[in-house]
Amino acid sequence: MKSIEELIKNQEVIMDSQSEETLSPNEEATLPEAEIQAQEVPGYTSDSVIELLKKSLNIHWQQTTSLSAQAVHLERWGYKKLADIIRQDAEEEHQHSMINLKRLEFFDTDYQPLMINPPVWKRHDMLAMIQYNLNSVREASVTERATIVAARAVGDEITANMMIPLLQGSENGIELYEGYLKLIEQMGLDNFLSIQV
Repeated sequence: MKSIEELIKNQEVIMDSQSEETLSPNEEATLPEAEIQAQEVPGYTSDSVIELLKKSLNIHWQQTTSLSAQAVHLERWGYKKLADIIRQDAEEEHQHSMINLKRLEFFDTDYQPLMINPPVWKRHDMLAMIQYNLNSVREASVTERATIVAARAVGDEITANMMIPLLQGSENGIELYEGYLKLIEQMGLDNFLSIQV
């Protein structure tokens, strides 16, 4: 299976070769400048796909911010193992937001304003943090699945394929945070925290 970077590069090469085949230099000169610069993919773009990409971008930016803050907080209070896991999760969410950004830039669409909601977890409240993270990855999972379905409905396999690793990451996050909650339920919060040092 090709990497996301290869899929993006292949799509750009295809679009470049199609434009070279269909337009002569004289024909290209008669096009308005905006038409030459825009990266429109006939039959591929749809408002619903772009709106879902924007939503996914905002979710991942929010996760990056929240998880980064949690990692610093947990490190400060001595839970180094958990801090490392949360920090890695933050880095992965940052990468996911960059994938969304690249695709939105390809479609030459505006993704402003940023809609990052403030975190609703409280410092020192481990259960609230884990539940917040679980709710966030569940929301991301629903959005990514919807983006895949919407993209395939309009024949945009590139966007659909780009979203599959993001969906896998969200499902991994669901397993992780549900597992933490189950561990806390079985062994108690104090015992759970004692193995995170």
